[in-house]
Amino acid sequence: MQDDVQMRSANTIRLDHYKFSGLDASLLGAIKSVTDYYQIPLTTSSIYGITGLAFLHILDEDLMEPNGGPPEPEIFKLARNIGVNIEGIHAYAEGDYFKSLQAEAWEKAKQAINAKQPVFAKNIDIGNQTSVINAYDDIGYYTDSWHTGYEHSEDVIPWDLLGLSLCPCINCVNSRKAAEYANPTGGHISLHWAYPIQAAEDLSVIRDALEFVIRLNEEGTYTWMGKMYFVGQSAYERWLRALANDDIHNYYFSLFVEILNESRNHAVRFLTELKSKPLEINERLIDEGIQIYSEISSKYKALRDMYPYEEPPVREIKEKERCVAIVSELMTLERSALTTIKEIHACLRQL
Repeated sequence: MQDDVQMRSANTIRLDHYKFSGLDASLLGAIKSVTDYYQIPLTTSSIYGITGLAFLHILDEDLMEPNGGPPEPEIFKLARNIGVNIEGIHAYAEGDYFKSLQAEAWEKAKQAINAKQPVFAKNIDIGNQTSVINAYDDIGYYTDSWHTGYEHSEDVIPWDLLGLSLCPCINCVNSRKAAEYANPTGGHISLHWAYPIQAAEDLSVIRDALEFVIRLNEEGTYTWMGKMYFVGQSAYERWLRALANDDIHNYYFSLFVEILNESRNHAVRFLTELKSKPLEINERLIDEGIQIYSEISSKYKALRDMYPYEEPPVREIKEKERCVAIVSELMTLERSALTTIKEIHACLRQL
């Protein structure tokens, strides 16, 4: 991390050794990028588990935001437990307020990078995705994201385009031209920076994460940034209603499935890692959790294979009857999994 801020040209300041980690859940990908930059020895599964996302299923009301929840401030609060403090700007704005937030975020990002602190932002290039900001110049930001490697993906993003999801890569530029895209006058400004702090003890870390998972599941729904989100059983019910009414888009469904497939794989790994920690948790409960989440992971893999990411987007859900059957099975399995999570949490509370 030493001497990571370097002048690469007369006007560009870059934070070296900081790159996007490549997770489907891109907010966690950014957090993993931060922990890698600070050389905090954490596995991807640990970050998934400690933030609760290994065990959560969250749908927005429109079924179009695979990276829409849970609320970022709650994830950042849990990230403190792993030794990372995340601060920043997170608001939806219009008109002059939107422009003022863009300007504020621009100054904060430059200050953070100059202080050797990693920065990341949502909707800076790809819509509803979080990308890391690894450099800036007089014009704006340079990002590393899922689109890095495509032609023009590494072009500068002017600072006053933050929040508009105007990815510079050739594919996104052509898509906007074909859609006759018009720039909005407002948007979601979400830019954050991070620095290391003292991590919490393992017991508190895991207990807090499971409490978060249980609370969101028991609430069933929540409202965030003006939209309603469904959690757990409510999310599966929403999926089943949408499938029954042909009210679900294959493209967005495939993106949700990619993230859930990734998360449930890491749920299995996180629980396996948990067995090696000296916490005196009932091993039978952990094995039970591993077994259930292994079944869930297997079914999400089947859905991922049935509905791979496709460009250009396809709307129709094929093999709908089989899809409904698998989603129904997942709903039942997740109910059992949550029961086991609650039992593990109860065990932790007694330690």
